[in-house]
Order: sequence, then structure tokens, then C-alpha cells
Amino acid sequence: MKKATIKDVAREAGVSVATASNALNNPSIVRPRTREAILEAARRLSYVPNANGRRLRAKETRTIGLFVHVMLGDFYGSLADSMNQVCRANGYELHICIVSDMESIYRKLMDHSLDGAVIYWDDVDEESGRKMIACDCPLVFLSLDLHGPRTSCIRFESLKQGRMAAEYLYGLGMRKFLHMFGLPGNYDSEKRCEGFLQVLEDRGIPRDDVTLLEGRFERAVAYREMRRYLHEGRPLPDAVFAANDLSAIGCIAALNEMGWRVPEDVSVMGCDDIALCEYFTPQLTTIRTHFQEIGTRAAREVLRLIQGEPGRLLTQDGVLVVRKSCAISQKKNGKP
Repeated sequence: MKKATIKDVAREAGVSVATASNALNNPSIVRPRTREAILEAARRLSYVPNANGRRLRAKETRTIGLFVHVMLGDFYGSLADSMNQVCRANGYELHICIVSDMESIYRKLMDHSLDGAVIYWDDVDEESGRKMIACDCPLVFLSLDLHGPRTSCIRFESLKQGRMAAEYLYGLGMRKFLHMFGLPGNYDSEKRCEGFLQVLEDRGIPRDDVTLLEGRFERAVAYREMRRYLHEGRPLPDAVFAANDLSAIGCIAALNEMGWRVPEDVSVMGCDDIALCEYFTPQLTTIRTHFQEIGTRAAREVLRLIQGEPGRLLTQDGVLVVRKSCAISQKKNGKP
């Protein structure tokens, strides 16, 4: 298939070649409505600007973008704050873009207002990620395993984290499990769940025997779902593994409200190790993902790419932090 040119984009948008070129290279001098039409035409034609020519024409904006779909919870705040610190120390501004669709990301990447960007958006798959890469902007994806000459990826070792949780809880003598997962389609949620179920299946506990509830990484949602589960009179699990700490805290609140004790009746474990874990009662056993560092690493990686260094895959390991919300099963001790 013939590669689209700037002339093709101009024809598709019904404008002159000069106007199309300005919309892609000097967007501030083109009326917004016209520019949007040209960017949409370029997207439809999968137009990729000539990288060498663009670098000759383009001016540094000293701006890095962070694309997210929400800004809720400790993770997003830490991500933005740590990125901003690195950006400011290196003479860059951070623009936080809360977007509801990928078209918005494409348009922003193609208008040359950013020197680089970090993408943390649940619905980004390999196909859409490659379209973003085609916009010729240095990119760092969080979780999506996609990297290349001007693109890096940083991902949590979420599969290992799920396995670590299962191994720990099984080792305490737990045999009836409930997993409060995060969001369907979210990389970290699905990998943590997958790793958790894999280990239990290897230990002889079928996946269908593990209760799954959707906590959406939110304390209020996890509280509601756990309370509803208990109110229905369904079997009390020996242990709960929540996809993040806020969900674990929501579970504990629901259990306490319904008259169950943690960890005497049910052990509860989270993931991330947010600051509240150490001060909550009982102190929360969790997996420290070092999520506070991810923004620093992401911003530094974008700067590497902007300076012409090649893209790469980076990973973020986790470590088990044992506190007081989990205990050895009474059954393991030979008690009823």
C-alpha cells in the first residue's frame, strides 16, 4: 500500500498543501477547526510525517505530557508529582492530559506541542499503541509491553506479585480464597489475578473455587462488594487478596462491620504499600511495588528518548511486606 503524503492529507481535508503542513508543523497559526479537520484526515490516512524533516522544522516546546483517564487515588498523585519534580529539575513543564478517548491522544501527539509523553491509559492495546508511535513523538508506555527506537515501556511485574501473594497466603494454611480484582482490561489487575490463580491451581485449588469480586481499585467499591457478598450469606473465605491497598482496606471495613475479625477470622492482603498501610488497624500486609518511583523513572526515560537514546523495556519489581492483617490459619495449627 502506498504511503500517504502531505498532498494526500491536504486533498482529504480539502485544504492547500501549505495549510496542511502548517497544521502539522506550526499548529498555532492555523484555525482550530481547520487544524482538527487536517489532523483527522492525517489519522484516517495513517499519515506519518517525515521524521528528518520534522526534526529540522520543529521547535522544542520543553513540555512533556502525561496521558491518563482518571486522577484518583495515591498512585496517580504520586505518578504526577514525581514526574513533575524531574521535569522541573530539567527545565520542562508537565502537562497532565485527562482524556476519555484515544482520538484525543492521537491529536495531541500529532500537533507537536509536546517533546515527549508518558501514556498510562487502560484501553491502549498494541494496535493503538503503534498508531501513537507513528506520531513520531518520544513515548513511554506504562504497562503496555511495546518499545522501539523512540519508545520505551515500564511495567510492574504484576504477574509475579500475584504469585507472591498466593504463595504467602497458601503457606499460612489458607485454602478458601477471595480475590478482589481491580478493573477488567487493566494490565496490572489482570496480571495480578492471573498470577494469583496460577499458583493456587498449581497447589490443587481450581480457579472456579476462587471467588472473584470487582473492586475497581477503589476503597468504596471494594467495601460495597464485600459487604454485599457477606450479606448474601456466602462462604467466608480464609483469605482475601486485593489488587491494591485501598481495595484491601475497603474489604476490612466491610468485614469488621459485619462482625468478622481481621486476621483472626479472615486474613486480608493488599498490593502497593501506600503510606496508610502502616497506620491502618490492623497494619496491612501487602506487596511493596515501589509505585512512588514509577513517575521518576518514566520522566527520566522520556528525557533519555528526547536526547536521542534508544527505547527499551524496564520493569518494576515488588517485595512482600508482612504486617498484622494476615495470620497463620487456625486449621494449620490443628484447631477447628
